[in-house]
Amino acid sequence: MRRYLKLNVFIILLVTAKLASAHPHVWIDLRIKPLMNEQGNLLGLEQAWRFDPFYSLVLIEELDKGGPKVELEERYDQLSIEIVNNLNGVNFFTQGHILKEVIQWEKVTDFTLIKVGQQLELRFYLPLLNPLKIKELPFTYRIYDPTYYIEMLHATEEGTDSSALNLGCKIKLETPKPSFDLIQKALALDKDATSNNSQLGRNFSEKVTLDCL
Repeated sequence: MRRYLKLNVFIILLVTAKLASAHPHVWIDLRIKPLMNEQGNLLGLEQAWRFDPFYSLVLIEELDKGGPKVELEERYDQLSIEIVNNLNGVNFFTQGHILKEVIQWEKVTDFTLIKVGQQLELRFYLPLLNPLKIKELPFTYRIYDPTYYIEMLHATEEGTDSSALNLGCKIKLETPKPSFDLIQKALALDKDATSNNSQLGRNFSEKVTLDCL
């Protein structure tokens, strides 16, 4: 009988580093590629999430021992489906805005989970519910776990990809500048604690702006 991983959202996303005591506990490198059509409408964001080595190791070991080797690819597919089903409910932690207006997203249906070296990477396409006309830009987004259990930052190299943008469009990334008090608050939280600030992670998130001339 086939044996699949029955992982709930906490195990899938929040595997705990047992020796850690402060937030965050999981680290994700982001690679984001905004997609535009020929008419200059923003269609959505291609995203690649590369999980940190420890978190990846835990999942890879579980996948390897989850059943026969010939079914390993099937177990990867099953795990990716479970992850996507859970994250669709929170729009993959992606907050988009035009000025102060919140942008709506479609559910992710195009995705894959792969092994890159000794790390796992989830790749997917997050489409906008309604394409954004170029005159409606600038468009901004943040990607973050509100609890700050997971730290999500753009990769140092190729974290933002402007290759699918129209001529005259550019991407600007602003790094977070949390206060000393917020840093201390995050450091004081143990692995099972949650902050009274329901948006703690936002203070540690990067802001990305897409603008076109």
